Amino acid sequence: MPHPKSAAYQSATRWLYDRIDYERMARPGTRYRFTLDRMRDLIRRLGHANCLAGDSPTSQKSAAKRAGIVHVAGTKGKGSVCTMISTMLTAAGYRVGLYTSPHLVDLEERFRVNGCPASPSEMTDLINAMRPVVEEMSNEEIGGPTFFELTTAIAIEHFHRSGCDYWVLETGLGGRLDSTNVFQSDVTVISSIGLDHQHVLGNTVEQIAKEKAGIFKTGVPAISGVTRPSARDVIRQSAKDTGAPLIEIGLDFQIEGIRDHALTADPLDAPWGSSFDLVHRRSHKASDSASATTTETVDAAQPMRTSVSLSLEGQHQIGNAAIAILALDRLGIPVGPESLDALSELQMDARLERFQLPSGPTVILDAAHNTDSVAALVATIQKRFAGRKTIGVFGTSVDKDAGAMLSSLRPCLDQVILTRYHGNPRFVPTETLINIASETPAITDPASPNPDTPPAPWFSANDTPLAACQTAIDAAGPDGIVVVCGSFFLAAELRPWLVGLVLQEC
Repeated sequence: MPHPKSAAYQSATRWLYDRIDYERMARPGTRYRFTLDRMRDLIRRLGHANCLAGDSPTSQKSAAKRAGIVHVAGTKGKGSVCTMISTMLTAAGYRVGLYTSPHLVDLEERFRVNGCPASPSEMTDLINAMRPVVEEMSNEEIGGPTFFELTTAIAIEHFHRSGCDYWVLETGLGGRLDSTNVFQSDVTVISSIGLDHQHVLGNTVEQIAKEKAGIFKTGVPAISGVTRPSARDVIRQSAKDTGAPLIEIGLDFQIEGIRDHALTADPLDAPWGSSFDLVHRRSHKASDSASATTTETVDAAQPMRTSVSLSLEGQHQIGNAAIAILALDRLGIPVGPESLDALSELQMDARLERFQLPSGPTVILDAAHNTDSVAALVATIQKRFAGRKTIGVFGTSVDKDAGAMLSSLRPCLDQVILTRYHGNPRFVPTETLINIASETPAITDPASPNPDTPPAPWFSANDTPLAACQTAIDAAGPDGIVVVCGSFFLAAELRPWLVGLVLQEC
């Protein structure tokens, strides 16, 4: 049952949302014209200077009691990696704070302790604790913090109050100047590098890699799932320049023996996920979960082989799981059966999430919002549902490459319903999407009796997401597939409705 939202909660969250919010800017400007000075000042004023990177020696004694911190960046997969790390740490018996963004439905989803979101009453207290500090800063030259800076500070305050042993922090955007980068991490992770947020991070994968590698800290293990050669070279050089021990996929750890979970005769009823073996060299470390320092020593001579099972679908989740396991290893925490069992049972909202409508098609809800994540979605649809009638529902944001995503989706969709979300002003108008879809090359059927006849338009549009999704459900028929993608915000608006459909028909 959802927690009731009091008038005090509504007042507190309205105040929070009144801060500068780059997640809601229709044409986001670069947040990188700012430095991290304001974020550092905010954390000090809240009394958490002991967790800041590079802070004064006077805080080192108290730093010995701070929580361990895992810091994760990446173009795609960073939210999944964070959730996997948090899940396994919790199963290992630790108290774990998880900070992710954005949220699907409720703001409290960003602030989790052992998997449970903060309650509305906790949110009210946390936000109200920020207000006098913000007022002080607003009256000074440094100025008041932004929405994301405040939510980051709220997360740290919540985890401190909750007595967390570990904090798992997802970057909001980039890494080098992201608000989460003020903290002294014990492990850093870059899940992947691709083209996204170019208006802020740069127009090449090399520039983006450089920004994300800005989370590396001297002497702190850095785990990289980056495979693109040009981006990988930047990651390596950044780690060398920083003095961060680098652990790389394909070099220091390998994924072997990938096995799709056995498919039944009907893929609609088949279990999702896969199994694989992670081969790596276990790290011998002197590590204390409450210590700010972790000493790296020589890796074990013989490689370790860890068998892993996932319920999450998609080749990309295999890499994410391997990275998450390595993160625990570099913290000096054995990944035992409890952690692996918890990982195997993990489900995530809007990550290739499957809704089987009893009297209708299967709906796949995915928050894919860039070319790499859409490519991973398409690979899954083509593997699992080849030959099924597939209708898409697509809406996206102004800072995304809608043309590239639609081009990637085109081969696996019979038709797409273009739409827009309503809870955020960054949406792309359907008229613009129509123009983009019109320029997407048509796919001709060589078996058609009239191959020279122009194909019928493969798209239509509806400004209302619920109506667009219902149209897609009707068009797909009971044996078809509906794929919803393009934006986290679109997934957020449609997921409660889909959940209600399933519950209504059960």
